Amino acid sequence: MREPAVKGSIFATVLEDVVCLRDQGRIGEDEIHAHLDPEEIGLLDTKANPAAWYPMSSYAHLLELLGATQGRSKPGYFAERGARNARRLMEQGLYQQLDFIGRWKEEAAGRRERGERALAAYLSNMKLVVTLASSIYSVGRWEAERDPEYPGRVSIVVRGAEPYSEAMRLAAEGFLNECARGSARLRRADLYTSERPAPDRIIFRMNFDVDDLAEA
Repeated sequence: MREPAVKGSIFATVLEDVVCLRDQGRIGEDEIHAHLDPEEIGLLDTKANPAAWYPMSSYAHLLELLGATQGRSKPGYFAERGARNARRLMEQGLYQQLDFIGRWKEEAAGRRERGERALAAYLSNMKLVVTLASSIYSVGRWEAERDPEYPGRVSIVVRGAEPYSEAMRLAAEGFLNECARGSARLRRADLYTSERPAPDRIIFRMNFDVDDLAEA
């Protein structure tokens, strides 16, 4: 598929939710037709193949339909959806690298690292984590980098991000934060906040220095 696409393992979650809510009468036909084109409406009578690719635009439209009908006045709706996706994948044990905070902290504690060495180890860990993006999205270059504005932190930059809707950005933020939730300090706080400084660029920035995480 040449157009921007998402993997069926992610697409299935929004498709199944829309179908379930439609069948329960909680999403009406008028709302469906207002948000989806005829081809997308046809997808509601199919089952997503986890190994297949689906148009990213259709994924965004389904997300927006859910946000408009189920996430009314709930600022964290899309982030919570992303968090649920992360929990599902971690429970299935498909991607061991998602437990990046716990793994990095264990390594850092064993070597008693702080400062530059801890930052370099954390950056190396995050570079592994963001490789997952290429197995989920067909577009966008996800890269872990030292944050130029905060020397003790690592940011995740997505370049070529034009096809990512704002709902997708918020869902990805929730996904990343749920993956980091194992740290004691982070049980009630988010590790990352995201911004879109340009249409083609999304940045996920840490709210804590790496040394602060090591001490949590």
